[in-house]
This record gives sequence, structure tokens and C-alpha cells, in this order.
Amino acid sequence: MKHSTAAILAFALSLTGLAPPACADAVHEELPASTTYGDGTASCTTCHDDVHAGAALRGAHGMAGDARSPAAGRGCESCHGPGAEHAADEHAFRVAQTFGSREPETAAARVEACTACHASGAQRHFQASEHQLADVACNDCHRVHEPRDRMLDRSAQAEACVGCHRELRSGMNKYSRHPMREGKVACTDCHAPHGGRGPQMLVEATVNETCYRCHAEKRGPFLFEHEPVQDDCGQCHDPHGSVNDSLLVARSPFLCQQCHNDTRHPGTVYANPNFAANNRVVGKACQNCHTAVHGSNHPAGQTFRR
Repeated sequence: MKHSTAAILAFALSLTGLAPPACADAVHEELPASTTYGDGTASCTTCHDDVHAGAALRGAHGMAGDARSPAAGRGCESCHGPGAEHAADEHAFRVAQTFGSREPETAAARVEACTACHASGAQRHFQASEHQLADVACNDCHRVHEPRDRMLDRSAQAEACVGCHRELRSGMNKYSRHPMREGKVACTDCHAPHGGRGPQMLVEATVNETCYRCHAEKRGPFLFEHEPVQDDCGQCHDPHGSVNDSLLVARSPFLCQQCHNDTRHPGTVYANPNFAANNRVVGKACQNCHTAVHGSNHPAGQTFRR
């Protein structure tokens, strides 16, 4: 089968630099898809033995002894579809699903190929997730042709996520942060990338319930409860990193005075020329006295000082 004149022209232009190299992919996409299944992995690894198929066979997808693995069925064709004609003549036919395109209209097709097997457990809500609504497909994050998926590596997962969520990259290097670079905390400890019960795909229904998974001592109930603590931890803390102690969104006492202005203590304390020696400003400022700021069970803890 001969290539069309347009395809040949596009390829020639790409060699001259007058068209982007992506034209070569366009030529490939114009080829008809194979419709007949071949012998799966055996034919594919004849060409794709190093970077692609060879690496995939060393991962979970290559475990032929596991009935759930593609290797136990049609091998590469379990995901990529029929490929007999492609194996016989790669210049005339392509496999049914190349997964090479990153266009929004192909995202649903790529997701469908993965959810044919991965449709339960943590993946069961993906079709209604924010990632799916943004046309993010499974292989935009996962690398199925690698022995160890980066999304399953706690030390590498964050780097994969900030590839899209770039505004959060700097937080990983701030003075006060979760130990993400060390692999002790991962994005998926708080967020459910396949769809969660809470806002921002949180693993719990609310911000507070998500935080309490690790910070259980802040849960309460307390005899005296601090209103912003009951409402949302994010009012005072930035979980993605801060230049202030304890992930605070602002330094105390300025953070506290966003709510507690001109009450009990003078609101103009910061204008005092001797403020450097004032225990309301130095050290932990308000927390020098109000140490139980998250809530108190002490009979005299109404002001969170004990």
C-alpha cells in the first residue's frame, strides 16, 4: 500500500525544517489500523525489545503467571489491540491503539483501555474525577512501559505531579514543608488522583478529616474549641509549604490579628517602638501564652492558655 501524496509531502517538509517533526507522527496516524490479532508479545518484542516492551515485561504488566496481567492474555495486544498486519508490515499498518496522541479527544479512548482492567478499588471513581473532566488520561501520569511506575514511588511521585501543578513546586523547597522530597509524605497521602470524596480530590470528605489522618491529636472534641480549627485547617496552614513556622500562612502575631483585632490586647501593639521586647511579638508571639491554640480540655482553658 502506497502513502498518500500529502503524507509524503508532509514528511519531506519535516526533513527540510519547514514543518515540525510531529508531521512524522501524522503520517503514522494516517495508516489503517490492524484488525487481526497476532501472537502478541512475541512479535512486538522483535522490534520493541529495549525501551518499550522489554521494560514493560519486567513490571506488573509482564507477569504471565498472574491471570490479571496483560501478559497472561494477548500480551501487548491486550492493551494495544490487534497488530498482526502491523507486525507483517509496519509501514502499511499501525496497531489499533498507539496511545501516542495527547489530544483531548483521545483521552477517553486511552482511559477506556486502562479501565477495562483497572475499574475497581481506587480507580472506580475516575470517570467522575477532576482529572477526567480535564481530559487527563491514565498514561499522562503513569508509565506502564517502566518496571517501576513513578506514581508508585513515593520519592518520585511529587515530581511527576508538579509537572502539571507547577505552582506547587516551590512549596517543596520552602523552609516549612511536609517531608515530600524525602519520600515520607506523598501527594496521594492527601489527594486521591482517581477521584476522592472531598474538594480538590482529597482522600477524605473535608480538609480537616484529611489532616486528622496524620494529626489525630488535633481532632478533638475539646472542651473549648477554636473556631477556625473546627472550620478548616487551611485558614491558618498552607499544606504545600510556607516560609513561616508550622506551615502557617502568615507569621504570628499577624496571623492571629486577622481575626483577633482590638480584642483584649491593643491592636496597635506592633506600632510600639519597644515592640521587640514585647512577648506578644517575639518568639512564638501569641502562642507564648496561648499554647493550646487548637483547643483545650482544661477547665480554665477558655482562652487556650492551658
